[in-house]
Order: sequence, then C-alpha cells, then structure tokens
Amino acid sequence: NIFTPPIYGYMQVTPVQTPLSVTRPEMKTARMICKVDGVDFSNNPIHWYRQSPGAPPKRILYMTSQSVSMDEGFNSNKFEATRQNDKFTFKLDVHRLTSEDAGTYYCAYWDPEKIFGPGTKLVKIQILHIPTEQHEKVTYMCLIEDFYPNVIKVTWKENEKKAENAVYGEIWPSHDDKKSYSISSWLTIDKDRSKNYRCTYQHERKEDSVPITSQGIYYIIKNYFSMYL
Repeated sequence: NIFTPPIYGYMQVTPVQTPLSVTRPEMKTARMICKVDGVDFSNNPIHWYRQSPGAPPKRILYMTSQSVSMDEGFNSNKFEATRQNDKFTFKLDVHRLTSEDAGTYYCAYWDPEKIFGPGTKLVKIQILHIPTEQHEKVTYMCLIEDFYPNVIKVTWKENEKKAENAVYGEIWPSHDDKKSYSISSWLTIDKDRSKNYRCTYQHERKEDSVPITSQGIYYIIKNYFSMYL
C-alpha cells in the first residue's frame, strides 16, 4: 500500500519535517524533527506514525503538553518524544536501530481533521554478511564514527600497500547538531587471500588502523573526540 498524507482545508498549517532522510547504523539513534508554526498545542496532541516498506502507516505514540502515550507494540525505551521550548517544535528519537525501524516517519495533528507532515525516511545501514560459498568472496566493513571536523582519509591496506576492491561511503552527521560525523567503508576479497588487511584512517586529531580477523566481518572504530566538542 502507498500512503499519501492527506491535506485538508485552506488555512491549515502543514507540519514541516526535517531532515528529508536520515541514515544511521544498527544500534544507533536516529532523530527527526517536526515543526508546526502558529498552532496552539496546549490541548492539541502531536502524533507520530511509522510506515514500514510495503505496509500501511501505524501510529507509534501521541504527545500532549502533559505526557506521552505509546500505542500497543511500541515502548518508550525505543521511541522518545520530546517538545522544544518554542512550543511548536517536536523531536522523535528512535534508539537502538534494527532492520524493523526502517521506513518513513510522519508527524500529524488534528485541525479539525488529521494533518500529516511530508515525512522523514529512516535508512538503516545494514551489517554486511559473508557471501555464499559459490561466490568465493568475503566482504568486510569498517565503520568510523564520532569524529570532528568532517575531513578524514580512510584506506584499506594489504601488507602496507593500498588494497583494491574497496568502496568508500559518504560522510554523514552522527547527530543533528553536526558536532560529530561518521563514515563507512567496505572491502571485498577472495576467500583464499591472506587476512593481512587493515582498515586505516587519518584525521587531524587521531590516526589509527584495525586489522581484520577470521571471527568477524563488522568493525567499529570509536574515536574518543568528545573532549574536543
């Protein structure tokens, strides 16, 4: 089913949602913002919906000035709704992301019919898996996160030489306030090749590398740059 948010009336205010899309790795937090200027929310709740791929939208929660009420199947440990001091801006944090969280999130309110925002698409970075035996290939992933500023060089090395068949992703903000950034990279090699590969990065505040092993295919390099932020 394809869900098209309805628009009713002439003077009604359509919610503004940002960002248009947000991409986050598994087990991280995604944040989306809804703003409805000029609407009195003292007695008018804000609703948050999720539309999973190929499914109709389902309400997650609704929020009044006094409390947040979760719908069946959702819980406050996963979904955190807050209201900003300007009274017109609302945030939804989705914690500990899994594949089930992917989809488009809509905020809505009643005036007097339900008015929906344009939506924010949540894209979760999938953990790569070892291909089947017939392909005779193995793929490794390197995720570098929480660095600032957003200038970094990432390379894969084999015996101190630059490895081929590496794919380097784009840098994305780790948080909405852009105080830190993340980047991911992939390397695909033949299964019978030596495991003497390293994911290496260079940043103005730190430089390091991590070797791959036969036990894992997913690596997270956590940069402790919080002291600089």
